[in-house]
Amino acid sequence: MAGVVEKARRFWHAGDGFRERFGLVAGTRLSWQYANAKYRGVPGTLVRVGLPESGRTVELRAGSSDAEVYQQLVLNRELDVDLSPPPARIIDGGANFGLASLLMAAHWPEARIVSVELERGNFELAQRNCAGVSAIDVRHAALWGSSGRVAIANPAADAHSFRAESGTGATSVRAYRVGELLDELGWDTVDLVKLDIEGAERQVLGDGAAWLPRVRHLLVELHDRFEPGCSEALTAALAGGDWDVRQQGEYQLASRRNG
Repeated sequence: MAGVVEKARRFWHAGDGFRERFGLVAGTRLSWQYANAKYRGVPGTLVRVGLPESGRTVELRAGSSDAEVYQQLVLNRELDVDLSPPPARIIDGGANFGLASLLMAAHWPEARIVSVELERGNFELAQRNCAGVSAIDVRHAALWGSSGRVAIANPAADAHSFRAESGTGATSVRAYRVGELLDELGWDTVDLVKLDIEGAERQVLGDGAAWLPRVRHLLVELHDRFEPGCSEALTAALAGGDWDVRQQGEYQLASRRNG
């Protein structure tokens, strides 16, 4: 009996952040759903968790990194940035299972979002999670520093850690330069480019001179631990430009001073 009580106590305290953020009833419900996805579900099964900002639910894969991403973006609010004017065009590079795109669509309901995801399982779940949201276009592709094809360098990795490398093969997808994607979309400019691409930002930012002049805000999670030189690539890409840069959770947010 004492063991059951202790487990209940730990579970209750683990939900403190959810209750503080969303209130007693909604927070307790969300913490239970989150715990099912992170600890209790059969690995790989889909667990529905609420998205209070949008009134929707999102499916997470039990026993995967999806719960960690949910905590990062929903509980810790790492994408809660106030951009003025609100962005109308967004590229979500490294869409994973679609959560970031859904949150941005809820926060900026007038925006059109193009979500780019390298790995097929993530892409298919992102399609499923974003179904019915007409503002989101999910693409099975990758952002890279050159046109061509890239493959997954670490296919045994967890869902949020897949890295790209140049090449073809069973896991390969089309690789877009950012400017090439903008041209295909017919966008002369883009309001927000988010890059959470597990080290490929070094390649993408290395091509920054070709596309950064068309960007108003850049949101980048740096992965020097996977690909040394990512931070230097961001510094070099922004050098000489009129940018304000600040930390936003695990991201770097660069915004043009002239709007």
